[in-house]
This record gives sequence, structure tokens and C-alpha cells, in this order.
Amino acid sequence: MERRMDDGPFEEEAFDTWIDQDPRHRTAFDGMWRRIMGPGMGAALHDYDRRMKARRTAVASVAAILIMAAGGYKAMPLIEMQMADAHQFAAADGTVREVVLEDGTRLTLGGGTNVTVRYTGHDRVIELGQGALFANVHHDEDRPFRIETDDAEIVDKGTSFEVVSKAAHVRVTVAAGIVDFAKRGWFQKPTRLAANQVAVLDRNGVNRSADVRPGDVAPWRGEWVEYKAKPLKDVVDDLRSLSPAPIEFAREELGAQPVSGRIRLTDPMGQLENLSVIQGFNVQRTDDRIIIY
Repeated sequence: MERRMDDGPFEEEAFDTWIDQDPRHRTAFDGMWRRIMGPGMGAALHDYDRRMKARRTAVASVAAILIMAAGGYKAMPLIEMQMADAHQFAAADGTVREVVLEDGTRLTLGGGTNVTVRYTGHDRVIELGQGALFANVHHDEDRPFRIETDDAEIVDKGTSFEVVSKAAHVRVTVAAGIVDFAKRGWFQKPTRLAANQVAVLDRNGVNRSADVRPGDVAPWRGEWVEYKAKPLKDVVDDLRSLSPAPIEFAREELGAQPVSGRIRLTDPMGQLENLSVIQGFNVQRTDDRIIIY
């Protein structure tokens, strides 16, 4: 459905083949179109798309007329968002980048993070792949601010917060204000988080984690952090936000040893290797994880 509303390539023949493979495909697709667009909207756009490959603006105009005719006026924000200009920002590995958006919202991107920003008159959406960002959001009563990952949706209520998106989980930590955090999908009940609260979305759903101390949200923003007799486990927790792979302890007791010194959080693997020399442990990198043993 998203591809049909975009101006990128769409494999019409492959789509028709998929539809014809099983009657349930057509039922599922048509049902979802009706849910989003309202009665009759799916067939109208499908017919229009077959007859004419137009620019986004032209599709938006025709779609708006069809929506009004079909009574599906609630779909207008969705159409508007799909037609909005997309702005992409990225931070190179090992760096931190700050981006100021058109409304004054500030995004801090951790190394290796890419985002796509779309603003309309009704909505503000940030699409985040894998990576970490900290958002200091400019409050706007008329335009909600949302961060979307493959699995999660985070809706800001006028606040600042961190989002870490990994292959196996999404973690949200709030610095100030209130955030609603939910698994993406129909009728998902959000978990509301306030300052210093944390929640993680994984295969078990959204669950609260232990609260953090004030000032301990997204410490990687400063690149370097000074630790004094801090347990290695806590230092590794800070390194995990920007680590390209999960970091695990082969033996839990290793996490108890104290660490002192300056650690560059934007270089997780390099810092672990340095710590291994000083602290007397070993680091092994596999295809899908980093193991401390």
C-alpha cells in the first residue's frame, strides 16, 4: 500500500501475480485499503494508478477528490504525509551529529544512524532505521511528533527523549516530559513514559525497565564520559547504544569489576578492546554479537 502511494518503482505485474495466487490475498489487501481509505477508495486509486503514472502532486490532488467523494476524509493526513518532501540526515560511524529541523526541534544522531524526516501541516514524522537518536522536541499542539521504526511508534507529548533501534529491540528513555511508546500496528495500546523512565520493545512486547538517574539519558551525546569506579556492566550498557552488534558477558561476574577513566562512547569496539587490556578480559566479535569473556 505504501509503494502504491509513493512515486518510486512499483512492480505491477508481480503484484497482480501475488493477488492471483490465493483468494485470501485479494481479501486481505482490499480489507486493509477500506480500513485506511474508506469505502471505494482502494478501487478508485488502483484504477487511477493503472491508467496514469503521475507525479506526487497530481496523485495528491486526485486522491483528495476521491476521498471527499468516498467519505474517507480521515485518510487525508495519510495522503498528505505520503506526498510530503522527505529530508534525510545521517551521522557517520564514530561521530555525533546535531540536526535542527524547520520547527526548531533538535535531533542528535549517534554514529551510523540514518533518519528520514517528513513534515506536513498536520503531522511530523521521523523514520528511524537501526541506530540511536536523542530528540529535543519543539512542542506544537496542532502537529504531533512521531518517531517510527520497523516495529515501533513513539509519540511525543512535548519532551526530550532517546530512541535506540536495534535488530532485536527498540528502547526508549525519557529525559523530560511524556512519551507514548507502542508496537506498530492496529489497536496497539501505548505505554506512557515520564521523565527518567525506560521501556523496551522486543518479541515479548513493550515492557518497562529500571528507571535511570536524571542526566543519564543518552550519555553518548557528549562522545566522552568520565567513569570513577563504575561497574563494567554499567559502562557496557552505555556502549550498547551505539554498538553495531549486541554486547554480552560470557560470565556475569565480569560485569562487576570497577572501571575508571575516560571512555569514548562513539567507538564501542575500540573502547572494549582498550578496556580488555586494562581490565584483563577478552573480547570476541562474531557475525551477530560481541562477547566479553
